[in-house]
Amino acid sequence: MRVVLDFRDGVGWIVVLLVLLLVAFVVRRSVVRRGGATLHCGLRMGASTSTRGWHTGMARYTAEDLEWFRLLSLRYQPSWTFVRRSIEIASRREPRGAEALAVPSNAVIIRCNVITRQGDSFGVEFAMSEAAVTGFLAWIESSAPGAHSHPDTRV
Repeated sequence: MRVVLDFRDGVGWIVVLLVLLLVAFVVRRSVVRRGGATLHCGLRMGASTSTRGWHTGMARYTAEDLEWFRLLSLRYQPSWTFVRRSIEIASRREPRGAEALAVPSNAVIIRCNVITRQGDSFGVEFAMSEAAVTGFLAWIESSAPGAHSHPDTRV
């Protein structure tokens, strides 16, 4: 059986565009992963008990920042950049109710107070696996001695 795409009625072009889009997502993910250690995690800005506001993406550790990228985006720049030494863990919890459907499976939710590279202060929640939480905490704790005690974390 031979498959022929008919480009005259547009179906062939749609298939080609979908394949190119899929290739673009794969290439973007590979490029982002080359820039440092990455992990799959959800992100929600602010504190809320609803399922609204959760975004799926991946976070990348760098020496000075935690960069967060939306999963379904073609941008090579992070959507959010949090200054490493400004990240303070506020709490840890399990997903509640319908929230478990909005975050990755078997996720733990970590509430943090952060400062972005632009100097904005936020409360954010990260949803990640137990193993990713361990790596996240180790990355925060392995920063230079006294890094969390600096009064100006916007540098």
